Amino acid sequence: MDDAKRGATWGETRLNRRKVLRWALLHAGALVGGTLFFSWSAVAVAAALLAVTMCLGVSVGFHRGLIHRSFQTSRAVEAVLAVLGTLAGLGGILGMSRMHHLRDYHQNQPACPPSFGYEGGFLQAMAYALFYDYHAPDPSVYPPVDPRVAGRPLFLALERTGLWLQVPLALALYVLGGPAFVAWGLFVRLALTQDGFWAIHYVSHVSGEQPYELPGAAEQGRNTGWLAVLSMGESWHNTHHAYPSSAQMGIGWRQPDPGFWAVRALERLGLVWDVQTVAALPLRKGARLTPSLSPRQARRALVHRRAHPATAR
Repeated sequence: MDDAKRGATWGETRLNRRKVLRWALLHAGALVGGTLFFSWSAVAVAAALLAVTMCLGVSVGFHRGLIHRSFQTSRAVEAVLAVLGTLAGLGGILGMSRMHHLRDYHQNQPACPPSFGYEGGFLQAMAYALFYDYHAPDPSVYPPVDPRVAGRPLFLALERTGLWLQVPLALALYVLGGPAFVAWGLFVRLALTQDGFWAIHYVSHVSGEQPYELPGAAEQGRNTGWLAVLSMGESWHNTHHAYPSSAQMGIGWRQPDPGFWAVRALERLGLVWDVQTVAALPLRKGARLTPSLSPRQARRALVHRRAHPATAR
């Protein structure tokens, strides 16, 4: 495909210098502040905020909740989860939803634009994710953002606020622990979140087991077990591709899924309900067990299908 046809069919990516500057300043602050104001209590605060914003905010609130509607909850709980997700520093729910739909659409086509594929390797994938904007030739082909999300005044406000939402958090951190809490709870955490989120996203598409496949799709998710805890269970990405409406991504005790544990905890508290799981859902349309599974993988898949008969449909 020549460049003209590729641009007309796939659209184009353009370097966003504001994103480059923001990333540079953020990482400079993390490097300098994290070094000058190191303390174990500050590291603990950063770890706690990282877990809360990425697990409850992004994995549970944004991805499993507002994007895939894998459970039901009240507007108040949605609001709290959306604020936590925005505090992760990856953007608001509207932007995250649009990016999710773009990637899902292109990765399930026979050919995928470089900005949404991984053939160019880690550095290219990270550069596209962190520094470039995608401009689609025909936005109407992509699924729209859920109207329940797109029309919500709070979500629109969070989208406009962006990283400015970190300011009141920074003030609270300064009152509680001084410069060390700000350096680690804000700058180091945000740097780790931005780089780590996209790094895990890349790895979970190129490394790990693939018990399910989507024939004709340019990209296939992988189950990358060693990243399961760090990714809040999101690295069971092949299972997620096969069961996108499931709040559960890891199956059984051998596949830890902190995000699903959090959903179950909220369910026990009565804060969420109608939780969708792999056992209650059929495979995604067009998905199937990978024909080239190893004997061990085939046995595991057979056990899984017997334990969860809905997946055999």
